[in-house]
Amino acid sequence: MERREMNLPTGPDTLCFDKDEFMKEDFDVDHFVSDCRKRVQLEELRDDLEQYYKLLKTAMVELINKDYADFVNLSTNLVGMDRALNQLSVPLGQFREEVLVSSPNHVTSKA
Repeated sequence: MERREMNLPTGPDTLCFDKDEFMKEDFDVDHFVSDCRKRVQLEELRDDLEQYYKLLKTAMVELINKDYADFVNLSTNLVGMDRALNQLSVPLGQFREEVLVSSPNHVTSKA
């Protein structure tokens, strides 16, 4: 499976952890907590995680809202597309037959 590069929002410099730790292939929550506990109390880690969670949640909502407008525009542009494609099917079929008939290797089959 291909891994896409994601940019996490930048948190305040006062966080007791590096946000990029979450994106590591081998991220381990137990190791993460153990490492943070060497520097800060659990309460501070909890507060920083809550603060970063709120930041992530806000960034996610903004991203959804930004992409939602593109999605709505795309679906609006596709309205009636099936009808237009159906209208093209007959002329394209006729064109295909003309090409096949004019082809030097055309073999007439009786079906």
